[in-house]
Amino acid sequence: MTTGIPTRRVAMVLGCSVAAVSTAAILVRLVPTMHPIAIAVWRTAIVAALLTPTLLTKAPRPQGRDLIWTALAGLCLALHFWAWFASLQHTTVMRSTVLVCLTPVWAGLLGWAFGRDRPAGRFWIGIGTALVGVVAMNGLGAPAGATLLGDGLALTGGVLAAIYLTIGREVRQRTGIGPYGAAICGACALWLLLAAGGMQVPLDPPNMTAWMVLLGMALGPQLMGHIGFNYAVRYVPAAVVGAVVLLEPVGATVLATIILDEWPSATEVVGAVGIIIGVGIATRTP
Repeated sequence: MTTGIPTRRVAMVLGCSVAAVSTAAILVRLVPTMHPIAIAVWRTAIVAALLTPTLLTKAPRPQGRDLIWTALAGLCLALHFWAWFASLQHTTVMRSTVLVCLTPVWAGLLGWAFGRDRPAGRFWIGIGTALVGVVAMNGLGAPAGATLLGDGLALTGGVLAAIYLTIGREVRQRTGIGPYGAAICGACALWLLLAAGGMQVPLDPPNMTAWMVLLGMALGPQLMGHIGFNYAVRYVPAAVVGAVVLLEPVGATVLATIILDEWPSATEVVGAVGIIIGVGIATRTP
């Protein structure tokens, strides 16, 4: 991290963000009849609406080229959601998860290519360790049911997430988190709405329970989660934020154990420990 930034605050925000996104898997299970694209539309649209009043404050908002870049970042986030969800229909959960989790690798390569945030050697060691943990947590069996299309979609989802964070890293240097969050969530919701129309995805929540879950998804994984990541990316490289996101399956496993009484296997526990150690190495300050 760079000298003079709110290190402790950023660490706290990232911790809360990981905890928030870790609830997504459990919340989605409460609305099994809703299409994932519809859920993504609502969670981003609700947050965009909640943050819209910040556009009227003195906080700097995306303008000119930054507004164009923000719309592009919103498109990348929307395509990330679509690619990841689509990949699960064509490949195994394990392969999809591992390939999507390559996000910090792509973010690190983008930082290296543009010369602004070139990761140190320990970053790559940590990411390698964490990815081994991700593989362990998602099963070590043969990849039956995997296809090249599914793997490609999952890989694309990881690349898009890296671009989304990298754009945020640049634009956030000149914009407030409230206005940027409103703009990127609004753009993402609009792109997803177009996709839902083209795919004829029903958007109506079936009942009040679904509405409550959507509100929870908006306030938790989207507002506290993604907006938290976009807050942090102003102060730390996109690759570091991407590395921290690798803790999501660990958090989801802990919550599933507590709430759903789904206890992890010994292999999953070892994998979780590997992820924690790897992320610690990758994000350790010199």
